[in-house]
Amino acid sequence: MNTRKDITEVFTPRRGEVNPSMYVDRPSLETELYRSVKRYSHTLLFGESGNGKSWLYKKVLYENHVPYVVANCGNSSRLKSITTEIFNCLIEPGTAKKLGFTDEKSAELNAYFATGGLKHNGQYELAQEEPLLAAFRVFGESSNGKKIIVLDNLEFIFNSTELMDELANILVLLDDQRYSKYDVNVLIVGTPYNVMKYFRETKNVESVANRIEEMQKVSGLDSGQTMEIVKKGFSQLNVPIVGETLIHLSNHVWNVTLGIAQRIHEYCESLAYEIQDNSWKYSKNLLDKADLKWLLQGLRQSYQAIETHLNSRETTVARKNQVIYCIGKMRVHQFDANVIDGMIRKEFPTTIPKTNMGIFKILSELSQGDTPIISLDKKTNSFSVIDPRYLMCIRVALFKDAKQGKVQKKQFLR
Repeated sequence: MNTRKDITEVFTPRRGEVNPSMYVDRPSLETELYRSVKRYSHTLLFGESGNGKSWLYKKVLYENHVPYVVANCGNSSRLKSITTEIFNCLIEPGTAKKLGFTDEKSAELNAYFATGGLKHNGQYELAQEEPLLAAFRVFGESSNGKKIIVLDNLEFIFNSTELMDELANILVLLDDQRYSKYDVNVLIVGTPYNVMKYFRETKNVESVANRIEEMQKVSGLDSGQTMEIVKKGFSQLNVPIVGETLIHLSNHVWNVTLGIAQRIHEYCESLAYEIQDNSWKYSKNLLDKADLKWLLQGLRQSYQAIETHLNSRETTVARKNQVIYCIGKMRVHQFDANVIDGMIRKEFPTTIPKTNMGIFKILSELSQGDTPIISLDKKTNSFSVIDPRYLMCIRVALFKDAKQGKVQKKQFLR
């Protein structure tokens, strides 16, 4: 008989380390990343939060035996120095265990720390060197071949001119013999999509942008990859879900989570507890309970923001509700009033007036106020959703009543 794992061992939405039994291969991204980090350049890896960037680079670097250390830009912001964060990650006593080395390479570094006396006298000696150069030297001498310093969570420093200038200055050291001889490159990881534009607009345009290779955006998982997570996870919990049932469940999970890896794990975790409370038996009627639990855990504020924009339940047509419902069905980043107009005509044909429906005006209203859910690009008159959590919330909280032809709201929070 198979042993049932604990739910928190299977669905791990906030786990920093890779969960090998639940990792979904992303061949194109993995190949591109490996080839990039092996080149004589720095690499930029970006995508929305929760899409699996950290698992991706950790898996690729580990499997290809590329030593790496992770410096957190959040800590750089706190310390007001990227160099200090990198130095602390590589030089501070006891940090050898934080390095992404194989056991053999980790042992080599531990030996280096011991023989060099870095915990005591060596620390003083290193302090006499320029801190970043000292960090590069320790890292470079720990093993042969390429080494990677991962600067994770770039979004924490992206709006700091001082720290972004410091980052630019670090990146241009790629061609400085004093630093380059240690074969250490930088992998920049974060959510900002316009990093290259930022660097191109700085005084170091040629020096910085030409030293960074920008990877394709790390987007959400597709429906097949979502199904793989669902199948793998519930199989490990001894809850066999196959055939049409698996397809239905996977499509629901993919639809409400937008394929964002972290959200898939969160939703499946909520559903797994519902299954556990149902004597470890899955049924479709558990999805409504899982929807509610998932919304309460991570989307409460988004739900409340959506709720402030909805028409009252007594409104005859409730056109704004129709607009919001149709926004929730969008899978493209930008859209305009004509797109939403067309969707409403298709979804709610019996409510279409002979006059203009005023969709652009409604969309503009949704982009204003204290809790806007979309933003307006005045140059193109196009709109985009401010936060993907709004889309998730709309898909969970709103539904179309087929009999009345109206948008209804699930009464979750009271």
